Formats: sequence, C-alpha cells, structure tokens
Amino acid sequence: MTRIMNNEAIAYVTGLNINTYPRPLFIKRALGDSLKLYRLRTIIGHLRGEDEFTDVNINTEDVMENYVNNALHAGKNLIYMLPRVHDCVRIDRVDEFTALSIESLYVPFFRKIRERTVIILNTVGALAAMSTGKRVVIDLMDLWSCSAEGLRLNALDYHVLRRAWQVWAWSRAITALLRRIGISNVRYVPFGIDLGRFDPMRVSTSIFFERYRDLEGKVLIGYSGGMWIVNGKERIGVEKIIRAFKLIEDRVKGDAVLVMQTSRSVIPMIKKYGIRNYVYISQTRFNDPFRLSLLRAMDIKVLTATKYLPVYLSERTTMFQYMTSEGAIIAEKTPGVLGVLKHMYNAYMVNLGDVNAMAQAMLELVNDRKLRNYLGGNARKDIETKYNINVISHNIRKYLELN
Repeated sequence: MTRIMNNEAIAYVTGLNINTYPRPLFIKRALGDSLKLYRLRTIIGHLRGEDEFTDVNINTEDVMENYVNNALHAGKNLIYMLPRVHDCVRIDRVDEFTALSIESLYVPFFRKIRERTVIILNTVGALAAMSTGKRVVIDLMDLWSCSAEGLRLNALDYHVLRRAWQVWAWSRAITALLRRIGISNVRYVPFGIDLGRFDPMRVSTSIFFERYRDLEGKVLIGYSGGMWIVNGKERIGVEKIIRAFKLIEDRVKGDAVLVMQTSRSVIPMIKKYGIRNYVYISQTRFNDPFRLSLLRAMDIKVLTATKYLPVYLSERTTMFQYMTSEGAIIAEKTPGVLGVLKHMYNAYMVNLGDVNAMAQAMLELVNDRKLRNYLGGNARKDIETKYNINVISHNIRKYLELN
C-alpha cells in the first residue's frame, strides 16, 4: 500500500449537507487538522475540451470480466448482477451518458484541490477525481441498486469502485458482497457512535419521566427513529412493531406500554390496530437530552427492517444508538444487522417479517428483566470496545497508514 505521510493533507469531498449526513465530520474527528472538507460542485463551461475529459470512458470488457450471474445467499437468495452499460441509472438517478458529462464538469474542481488523497462520500465525483490523478478513497454509505427487487450495480459505479485506491464500506455485509464480486480494495469502516456527542448513559431517565410520570414502573417497548417513505412505501417496517405489540397487549395487562417516537404518520397505524396502551412522542434532534433520556428509559427497543436494499444491507445509525443506551434490543435478521448483533448475546434476533416471533420476543423480555440487562450490557460493551469513534479512528489511520 502507498503510504501517506503524517503531515500530508487529505481532502474529504461531499455533495451532501454535512448537517444531514455528518459522516465527513466523523472522519475529521479521526484525522484532525490533516483533513480538509470540500463541497462537491461542478464548474459550468468546462464541459468541452479533451484535456478536461480524460480517462473517463468505461472499459466494457473490464466491467463484464467480473460479471456476477449467480445467487449470493444473503437472506432469500437475491440475485446480484452487473447491468449492461447504458442500461441502468446511477446513484444520482442519471444514465451513464449523462453521468459521464456531469463527471467532466467536476474535473476542474478536482484540479484546484491541492491534496493528492481525496475521500469522496459515495461514488459521484470519483471518476473525475481519478482523471486528475487523485488517490481516491470512496466512503460508501450505501450500495446503490438500479432495481428495487435485488442488487443490480450500475456499470460506472462498479468501474470506479474497482479503480479506487480504497473503498470504505459502512457495513460488513456490503464489504463481503463487494469482495465477492471482485472489488478487493474494500475495508470495513462502520459509522459507529461518537459517545462524546451521543451517550444516553450520561443523561438521567428523570428528564423523560418528569414529562410522563404515569409511565414510571412500566415496561416500555418501542421505537425511536425515522420512517422512510420511498415510492409510496414505508421502507423501515415500523408498522410491524405495532402489530407485534397488539398480539401481546392483553397478556401483559397494562404492565407494558408501546412508546413510539417517530413521524406522526405512525399514529393512524396505532389507531388502526386499536392499541390502548401507547404513547406517541414527537421527533426531536437526534441527541436532544429528552431523546437520550427516553432511550435510556426504554426497556425494549425494536429494530425493524425490510428487503429494501439500503435498509437490508445497512448497519443503521438507529441500531448503534440503541446499543449505547442499554436495555434489550429486538432486531429482525438482515445481512446488515447480523454483522453487528448476535442472538442472545447483544440482542434478541427474530426472522425478518415474522411478527409472531417479534411478539414472543417482546413477551419474553417483558417477563425477564435479567435477560434485558444482559443483552443491553453486552450491546453497550460492544459500542465501547468496537464501535466508538476512538476505535474507528485508529482503524481509519491504519488504513491510511498514518499510525
């Protein structure tokens, strides 16, 4: 591996808002002043000119050399395959011809960046950076698929993933998958948690119970996170929590309460199933003291999923947040989640889509405080030893050979 000198500056480039997608700030914590942040942008007027459009053509034979036409057994045998060139939109939802034109507009931008090593959030802009001689690290948030039913890689994305100096995948499942299809330069760099900014264990549960006094002494089961509507479908699977709680509500006789902190669109779902013992809580800032107190107060936190690939293969931020706050986690099995959570060690795992099993897990954990404490204690220990920013920072510096 090419070594980066300790005093060598590194650029992080993103086209996303770092207030919404704070990964660049996380990497900056790891690298300190040696990292400079840039906002990706095009420079209109530089589309023409051979000197600004060099080395950006896809070698179709090279792309198809590692064509994957077999089933990878992640879940229920999804078929992963590479598309034909010009057959599939890219992550920014444009076809290859348009994508290449846009990449050419990024070339002058990368020429002005003095840093030789460039970390780019996702694949957009990577080809332009490579064409200017940059040593490119692709910080891969999601593995974009052209199909909602399975993983179908865009040929341009596949090309830059293979040519990049390094690819940092945010989940073990994506890391393994990329290696399986011939991308050997991939490393696992989870998002993890910065306990300096997000630590429910430093906040008292009294902040929550002062507002909801009647819940004190109850077993709180629920969810604190977002709902993701894509093409009219909710892709997180939050409704399954409500369905599972409905199956046990009469059996727990009011000793357990469903607590849902998410979008208000969950309220009609709760009413549809006739849940009596519930509390809806409006969304707050991710590390608001009230939310931190809520997470610590919740005895059982449920992590649902669907086969929507950005959820199915990911290690969700919500999962790491749950792990910081002790209390038990019930999680549906997906390739992404199974990279971090283990059944009856740091979570109670159920098969994806099995609402009856989720309800049974709720019932068992309601009645077993010792098990809740055991699972939650192990989850917190894993955060402290594997997924906190200090450990991840050490690994990032090692990958860049800065240690």
